[in-house]
Amino acid sequence: MGKLLHTENATEQAAVIGKRVAETKGNHRFRLVNFESKYYSPIKSVKSTKCTLSVYKAGLILSGDFCENCKHISVLSNEISRIELVRGRETIDTFYLSPLHILSKIGLPNSVARHFRFHPTEYRITQTKIRIEAKEQFVELITSGYRFEKLKRSFKKMGYGTKLNLERKPCIDQSEFKDIIT
Repeated sequence: MGKLLHTENATEQAAVIGKRVAETKGNHRFRLVNFESKYYSPIKSVKSTKCTLSVYKAGLILSGDFCENCKHISVLSNEISRIELVRGRETIDTFYLSPLHILSKIGLPNSVARHFRFHPTEYRITQTKIRIEAKEQFVELITSGYRFEKLKRSFKKMGYGTKLNLERKPCIDQSEFKDIIT
């Protein structure tokens, strides 16, 4: 059963999940949007808490300051029924002689050409959503849109490929519409 791990016995209970519990560091990459559990009702709201996600073959661990005694949320892999990754909307807004525009017209994928942009507004991806449904828990997280591919690879590498559902929002290329408007 996945549950919140208390700090005093976190290392004992986390031995089931992985070799060790990831310590909560200053570099939080995820934000907890929704958490529902049949066996746990938090004293304070755990929504909008900064956290980190560790993916293991035996399960997932969320590390963060959820409440005074609870620093980790564990979800065992045999309880996970579905993991849904939703990539945010990709927006391309280049100008005529931009390196991003030239490389994309040559045929280079946007995932590579985006590194050659002049201005940060030329290429954007809105946030990625992660929804994890288990027998007794539901967890929803958000992170940067640029982390979608890395998350997809790590979930597949750890054996969650059959439980993984991918959804990509459409790409909007606004650079093509500038000629029509003016």
